[in-house]
Amino acid sequence: MADNDWQSRLKTGRNDECPCGSKKKYKKCHLEADEKAKSEALAKTNAESASHADHDHDHEGHDHHSHDHGHKHEKGGPMRPNTSTSTSRQISAPRKTGSA
Repeated sequence: MADNDWQSRLKTGRNDECPCGSKKKYKKCHLEADEKAKSEALAKTNAESASHADHDHDHEGHDHHSHDHGHKHEKGGPMRPNTSTSTSRQISAPRKTGSA
């Protein structure tokens, strides 16, 4: 198994023998390094996704032509009216007392 093949090693159980051949338990051998590699890979993926999302957001909802149609372009779509009431009721069950 290649030393940089941390993705397939992560499928190994913590208490199983490490696939590297050291005869140690995976948790004592490569687990920490593999989890660090996974964390770094996820951070890179998240950064790339955030970058793409920012780029997509800059172009969201605009046709890039001059237009005048009486409304602002705001993310999230139209506002919904607030239909909640200002009063709230707490419902409770009767308390059990004594033995049955």
